[in-house]
Amino acid sequence: MKILNFLSLISCCILLTACPGANYEDASDKLFKNNMDLPDPEKRYHDGIKFKISSLFEDSYNSDFVLKDNATTKVIYDLELNFSVESFTKIEAEAYKFNFSEGTDLLNAVHDNYIYARQRSLDSYFTSVKKPVNKMVGFKGVCQSIQGTGIEEYDNQDLLYLTATIEVGEKFYVFQLIGKTKNMGYLKDDFEDILNSIEK
Repeated sequence: MKILNFLSLISCCILLTACPGANYEDASDKLFKNNMDLPDPEKRYHDGIKFKISSLFEDSYNSDFVLKDNATTKVIYDLELNFSVESFTKIEAEAYKFNFSEGTDLLNAVHDNYIYARQRSLDSYFTSVKKPVNKMVGFKGVCQSIQGTGIEEYDNQDLLYLTATIEVGEKFYVFQLIGKTKNMGYLKDDFEDILNSIEK
């Protein structure tokens, strides 16, 4: 009888520990099953706006790639994919404007300041041409990407930073999606989907 109880206990342990692992799907599996698009967009909020990002994102406490302490930062660890949004006031934008030529408006002053800060953080980089965001966004904005490697020796990964600055009311929101360059080709449309989902 003791042997039967012991065998039953072992069987239960095997079943309880083996089944969860067998059902686990990492983020890359979910991405593949969703035709290389990030699945399950969920509504999120930041300083007066709302937008949708995949439920695969979780809170991140890494602030190395943002300028402000109150930025919203998210990460998908399995994909080594980071997301951020931070807001800048009209007063901050006017201060940035002094660093640029007379014809620069507040939106471009915020965006260009952000891009230059990113370039200074990289050892080598290539910056795309700045262009207006897609008309589907519903707000005025500009977008740009930077591909580069970090200054620190341990940070020599080739990363792509998708960056967009959106003007909503009297605030300016900088959105970023950051990942390994080799993975970002199929995630650019996900970044556009995030921007298209912005609401006041």
